[in-house]
Amino acid sequence: MAIWFDVEDLIRYFQNASRPTGIQRLSFQTYRRIWQQAGASGEVRFCRRSGPRNYKAIHFPALEAGILASACVPVTPSASAPPGQPGQPQIGRVGRALRTLPLPYRLPLGVIARSTLQIGHATRDLSAALIEPLRRGPGFTKHVGGHQFELQGGDVVFGPGDWFVNLGASWDSPYDPAFIEGLRASGTRFALLAHDLIPHLFPEWCTQAMITDFQVWMQDAVPRTDLMFANSRNTASDLVAAMRRQGEQIAEPVIVPIGAEPPVSDGAARLLQNNYVLMVGTIEVRKNHAAMVRVWRRLLETMPAGSVPDLVFAGKIGWLTADLIAQLNNAAWFGGKIRHVDSPCEAELANLYANSLFTLFPSLYEGWGLPVTESLSFGKTVAASSSSAIPEAGGSFCAYFDPDNIAEAAQVIRGLIENPAQVASLEARIAGGFRMPSWDDTARSVLAALGFEDQRVCGTSEGLQSIA
Repeated sequence: MAIWFDVEDLIRYFQNASRPTGIQRLSFQTYRRIWQQAGASGEVRFCRRSGPRNYKAIHFPALEAGILASACVPVTPSASAPPGQPGQPQIGRVGRALRTLPLPYRLPLGVIARSTLQIGHATRDLSAALIEPLRRGPGFTKHVGGHQFELQGGDVVFGPGDWFVNLGASWDSPYDPAFIEGLRASGTRFALLAHDLIPHLFPEWCTQAMITDFQVWMQDAVPRTDLMFANSRNTASDLVAAMRRQGEQIAEPVIVPIGAEPPVSDGAARLLQNNYVLMVGTIEVRKNHAAMVRVWRRLLETMPAGSVPDLVFAGKIGWLTADLIAQLNNAAWFGGKIRHVDSPCEAELANLYANSLFTLFPSLYEGWGLPVTESLSFGKTVAASSSSAIPEAGGSFCAYFDPDNIAEAAQVIRGLIENPAQVASLEARIAGGFRMPSWDDTARSVLAALGFEDQRVCGTSEGLQSIA
């Protein structure tokens, strides 16, 4: 038996980015531990796509090295802005001239200018995509984490009793149904991990491409699986219900424990000097940054001057957030009381967690909530949303609020700011009772569910759950 893990989505992500989101963090850390625990057996292998129905083997340590090298590169703050606060866009000579025109001319000319810029960027990207195949030789290379990663492994032949598994964003660039049917015809079993049902349940928070790909995933891939994993009871229940609505019955997903190991600090001095509350995550609609902006405005208006800590957003800027960023720019980021650290590396993230007063996680919906468990692993309590799977991640160690209720959120957050004893009590509870699985536990649970028989690795199935 061979267990093949498809890492195509992970490679594709790190060809265009250097900082993982929660999904990439989960899949990469789990793959690392799976390789450490079972790579020497020869039964656990990794592959990537080389065509709609073809795969090539890869050497996982090479991919691991490239990703780790990328994640360790610090973000260089902009010289034109204070650390953690975006600078204002620079206005060129043409822009200043346009501002002298009457408004009826200025607005459409501005649209034309922005559209022309977007067309230029798109043309550049298209040219690069068209030229790339011409550069490829028999063992062509791609960049992962700033390092060349060679696609030089042999062709994969899946056989009877094998597993083909994707623990990442398996809906991104969906599988060809004929490929899945070919797996089944060869006797190879098929397994996927469901991280959440957001594009299906809340399409308004997603791009159109994501919605379309996810629909294909639910229609073509999930019904053909032999095993579904899920990262929480909430995700498992949502998946079963969604498949039932489309007339499909699937086996109960196996819930794997999600690891919680804090990023490692490099011992550097504090990244930010002021007292601050930290919110980690990509800036996107679902994460509810807009609500926290409203909360901070309310706190600044109602609390004594100087008593409100800074609010720090740590993460990359995602989709559908142009209006929010424009509003913050127009308000000068509330005089610096709201700050942004763009795409922090692991060491920077550890620094931000360790020196925060407490953290926020006000998301409207989550499949799990990795920043919650990361914060708790640093001994920091979280003012957290009571929605979806977040209470599964946070347990009794967080102060919860309804993410749709600004007044309630402001009350909970203000209570933590004004009552350090409450924060200290929650931190004491965390120190005495917070015990989350490690990524090693995640890996062991996955291997156990796939029937890996090395008892040195899978002697226990502790932590393995289903929704039954």
